[in-house]
Amino acid sequence: RFERALATAALELEAAPPHRISGLRITDLRPLDDGPQQILRDFAALPGAAGFGLYRLGQGTPQPVLVLHPERQLAVGSAFKLWVLDALAEDIARGRRKWSDVVTLGLRSLPSGELQDWPESASVTLETLATLMIAKSDNTATDTLIRVLGRKAVEARIRASGHAEPARNVPLLATLEAFTLKAGPPEALAAYAHADDAAQVAQLARMAPMLDPARIPPGALGADRPRGIAEAEWFASAVDLARALDGLRRRSDPRVLAILAVNPGISPARRAALDYAGFKGGSEAGVLNLTHLVRNRRGEWYALVASWNDPAAPLDEAQLITLAQRLLDRVQ
Repeated sequence: RFERALATAALELEAAPPHRISGLRITDLRPLDDGPQQILRDFAALPGAAGFGLYRLGQGTPQPVLVLHPERQLAVGSAFKLWVLDALAEDIARGRRKWSDVVTLGLRSLPSGELQDWPESASVTLETLATLMIAKSDNTATDTLIRVLGRKAVEARIRASGHAEPARNVPLLATLEAFTLKAGPPEALAAYAHADDAAQVAQLARMAPMLDPARIPPGALGADRPRGIAEAEWFASAVDLARALDGLRRRSDPRVLAILAVNPGISPARRAALDYAGFKGGSEAGVLNLTHLVRNRRGEWYALVASWNDPAAPLDEAQLITLAQRLLDRVQ
């Protein structure tokens, strides 16, 4: 117990007497006397634009527990991959595909992930692609799934999930397309941002023969400054992503929840206090998103979505993670 917080401490003792302390790690700081109003004030104080929503999930639509700007459309980075997972789960539910179907990797993307380093045309199952896409945020896995499923199929699931402004994500960008636009000439990025859907599709078609991660200069997408977060991105509000999580939760296929839970997005101590924890986030310079699906020991389901954008500066990831953890502590 500290003056203003409680913490989890892991002690390591030497096996031989006198069993001296050989290691000490302090994690999971939990503020004392924390409450909804303090959390709202701390979120509102973030520079740039932020929004969050903590929702109770049940039979109807997600019910807000604590929210701040929950309908604000923000760039969410890799959190859009939840809709790619949903599109795959929809195809499997309709019998068009199976988790065990084998496909070959397509054009490589940039990290995060590991498949960009795998052999050319390596064979992988759809389940492997989906698991790496969610647990490791693997961009090559994501782009391969978009190629297999079709861009329009993912766009359809965004609309079906209840997204308030699905047109913001049409045409749906593959990760390598987004990276290429962000790292390319500013005039090309500006042209894309101001074009209508048909012109954007045409621009992506012209760009397709030149897509190659090796053509993106090292450092062009570094963490020093945000690039194109309002022009070449994926957008959603807190309530949009809460609806997407709720749709995934309601699917009868247990593999969907299993894939979301591979990386729970929280510390082992916090995970141990919950019955279930699933997670997908998004991160790049100027963009942070944390999207959690949890069930507490009482069997109550909750969705927590927190997003933060600043086109002028990189963001403090630890700051948003701490705020999200304070919200999750309220549902245990």
